[in-house]
Amino acid sequence: MQRGAADLERIAYRITDEYALVRQHRSPFLYLEWREAGKPVRRSTGHRDLEPAKRRARELILEHADIREAAPEDVPIAAVIDRHYLRHAQQLASKASYKASKKLWAAFYTTETIAQLTPARQRAFKAWLEARGLAPGYIRRVIGDGKAALNHAWQEGEITRVPFIKLPPVAKGYPHWAKFEELVRFLNTPMPEHLFAYCMIRLNTGCRGDAARDLQPFQIDWDAQLIDLNPPGRQQTKKFRPVVPLTDCLARYLRAQRPESFYVHWHGQHVDSIKTTWRKVRVAAGMPRHFAPKILRHTVGTELRRRGVPGWDISGQLGHVRGESAPTTENYAKFDPEYLARAKAAFDSWMGELAVRVPRLRDATAMKLGGGLRVVEANGEGAESRAVAGVHAV
Repeated sequence: MQRGAADLERIAYRITDEYALVRQHRSPFLYLEWREAGKPVRRSTGHRDLEPAKRRARELILEHADIREAAPEDVPIAAVIDRHYLRHAQQLASKASYKASKKLWAAFYTTETIAQLTPARQRAFKAWLEARGLAPGYIRRVIGDGKAALNHAWQEGEITRVPFIKLPPVAKGYPHWAKFEELVRFLNTPMPEHLFAYCMIRLNTGCRGDAARDLQPFQIDWDAQLIDLNPPGRQQTKKFRPVVPLTDCLARYLRAQRPESFYVHWHGQHVDSIKTTWRKVRVAAGMPRHFAPKILRHTVGTELRRRGVPGWDISGQLGHVRGESAPTTENYAKFDPEYLARAKAAFDSWMGELAVRVPRLRDATAMKLGGGLRVVEANGEGAESRAVAGVHAV
């Protein structure tokens, strides 16, 4: 058989003059093939069937193609955003959020090119997102993700120019926090241990969800009673993970867990998301939709402020400030006995009050009822204080 005929038999699908899906000897999978410097280059699609292989081939082309100074009218918007995801965003901790943004851009703009991204179309996209019931802050993030992808392509010289994309105004901060009775109801709802551990860590540190899910025993300094929420080797981001005091309540809980790796785990494995489990427990507890995981962090900030913890200490606890200005001094500041001491005291007082009403919290932290702590029940205005049994460590 002549070489040309053999090549035709190998080709399962011709994508363009440059790219084709081919069959390889002794492999069940289809391969994407193209030429670089006159030599064939192949990448497996990981698929035997043509349609999924074609979808994977598109991703491979976007990821590996050498694009230089393309005209805006020749480049689809969705292709730029997909390429940015494949080459950059999927390596980030926020990859799931970017992937969701990517789908929304593709659903609205479909085959439109960058040249068609006019101010009028941008306004239409924003209106379309609003019509879907998305929150203003989320809409800003979706638009911002696309803007970042386009600007990056321009900075890399892949596109000759990109339009200016106007971001919506910054939305107000998340307006919700959990009242005392709401927390009691939620924590008393049956939930798997990994979700309870997640709640314990967040309610005793004020950390973000990813920091709670990532927490491992080596991040605890038991002698200094500190938690380094940013594990060694992880680069700090703008969502700063501080070193915070280890509360007495959380110390008792973590000592009792003794996991091999992560405190928040599912049969020993890291938990990538608690959203589905959280939603099931939220529904079972009869809580509203806004009772999302981030409400824990907002509740911590609100509760610390209500208990008289200074704003500067709250900012340090939540990672909004990075401590003293001199980096060397900052390394030692956390060992000061007074380091965020008022925040730690407020946490333990709050957890003690919750433990009176949440048996699982009391049992999990080896706490018992004892002498005269006064608990304020947050029932809105005119909330009454009532004398209850205090909570003390065994």
